[in-house]
Amino acid sequence: MYRQTHYSKWLVSNMVRNYQFNEQVCAGFVGFSLLFIAGCGGGSEPVRQQSQPPRQATGSSSNMQAPTLKPAGVKPTPKKTVKNNQTVPGGNPDDLFDVVDYLHNFEVQKPDTAGSSEDEFVAMLPAGPGVNSSSYSIVKSGTEAEPNQPDSSFKLPEGFTVIKEAGYSQQGLPNRIRSDLDYSEMVLVPAGVSIQGVLAGDANAKPQFSVYQDAFYIDEHEVTLEQYRRWRSEMIAKKGKVPEPAGNDSQSSDLPAMGVSYTDALNYSRSMKKQLPRETQWEKAARGEQGFPYPWGSGRPLWQVNRQPGQIDPAATFPGDRSPYGVYDMAGNAREWCDDWYSKNAYQAALALADAGVVRGWMGPRRAVEPSMRVVRGDQKSWEVWKRSGENMRTPPADVGFRCVLNLNSASADPEKTKSDSTF
Repeated sequence: MYRQTHYSKWLVSNMVRNYQFNEQVCAGFVGFSLLFIAGCGGGSEPVRQQSQPPRQATGSSSNMQAPTLKPAGVKPTPKKTVKNNQTVPGGNPDDLFDVVDYLHNFEVQKPDTAGSSEDEFVAMLPAGPGVNSSSYSIVKSGTEAEPNQPDSSFKLPEGFTVIKEAGYSQQGLPNRIRSDLDYSEMVLVPAGVSIQGVLAGDANAKPQFSVYQDAFYIDEHEVTLEQYRRWRSEMIAKKGKVPEPAGNDSQSSDLPAMGVSYTDALNYSRSMKKQLPRETQWEKAARGEQGFPYPWGSGRPLWQVNRQPGQIDPAATFPGDRSPYGVYDMAGNAREWCDDWYSKNAYQAALALADAGVVRGWMGPRRAVEPSMRVVRGDQKSWEVWKRSGENMRTPPADVGFRCVLNLNSASADPEKTKSDSTF
């Protein structure tokens, strides 16, 4: 009886010690696992303290301890600066959220809609129908920009009207104007420095350089068949020099006029009290100051219907083919005449004229480098708007059209070039 009782006590004692040892090992393993997960940022939720701390094994010689975790309920609050009269950005309030860092474990929280942070903003898509590929505006919340005021000293030339609804630039120039002669709408390209050419691409578009240009207006889209036919009828009525009909004269009136010679395009622009664009003007209007490869930026094109390079559609059909200034069809549709004589090495000659790294008021070669060759912008096989080529000014290709500009600084006109043009 004694032996049986003694053996039972010994068995119970060993079972207790084994239980305590196993409990201690398990607690240590769990603690180590929690440390590993917290250190690696493995959890989507911050680590929370248990309601009761893990028990330590009594009478154990092990130094292993459970990790000390952050007490429950302690959360770093994201800093917010609330200003008077600020409102949450427009849109669905359910779509707003904050990203909070809990010691490198991030959590998405609903914001306090009582105020707004200085870091909040809204991405606004352009107002207008159709699909725009990658253009949007960043608007700070709770702010409302004051409209720019017109410059009282600025006067448009006779034959042009301000579109007041389009507003004014920071310099007080109208953002949009309308020609009273051909009814075309023109957009402002502000004065400033822009990028011309490319670092890697066709040899005739290198090297890349920076160019400063005065402000100018450019037609929103190419001259259409309707506009060209109306001008040609007026020239016939005046019994002056009758221009040749456009090469695609039999087609729909909303298509760009194509197959037009440089000389007829130049005479059209002069009749409308405008000019043909220099290729630096054309490229800035298409690429913006940053020199994007496409009018919409650097991303791939998005068209609402199928479209291929070289395809001809009615003017301004594709909202995605719209430059930072609001100019349509510079990547697609017709290729377009520019006023410059063509030279394969024109950009190298321009860079040699740089002053402090910037070429100012460059107008291309002063004389013909290759006989009868003028610059044509646009491409038949791709959407890049830095592409350039030369075409014979007297025998226009079937896909070449044009658009016009209004130079605000009349002194920038090259008298030598103007004189030589009048002989053709």
